[in-house]
Amino acid sequence: RTAVDIAPQTVARLRHAHDNIIGIKETTKDFEHFSRVLHLCGRDFLMWSGIELLCLPLLAIGGAGFISAAANLAPATVARMYTAYTTGDHTTALDLHYALHPLVDLLFVETNPAPAKWVLHQRGHIASPHVRPPLITPTEPGIARINELLQLSEGLQ
Repeated sequence: RTAVDIAPQTVARLRHAHDNIIGIKETTKDFEHFSRVLHLCGRDFLMWSGIELLCLPLLAIGGAGFISAAANLAPATVARMYTAYTTGDHTTALDLHYALHPLVDLLFVETNPAPAKWVLHQRGHIASPHVRPPLITPTEPGIARINELLQLSEGLQ
């Protein structure tokens, strides 16, 4: 987590200078950046989104996929969204994209990944909701909000 963007021109220079650079995970909300990287690096360059709500739109401009924290909570739904998009069922992909919004909001009720780990612990998928310092497990108000968002996303798997 550096919070430092690499300029599209720099990504392209590195990609063209080194055969083993074949893709990048982008964690920016700037779609112009996405587009410029893909344009400068070539259509065979692989790009994954690290921003949950930009996963589906990135596919539309040639992205390879996404790194999804929401997939920890609803793996089947996230996989269905990806498959629906890649098989041309864009209506279903959009429906699932919007259905995932409460889970995406849940991830950031408090510092990620604490909310996701708390939910996974509550569901019995992991032994502990512990997060490394300086992060903390969700607070009581955070847990209340997490539970509200879980109710809104009921049925997502």
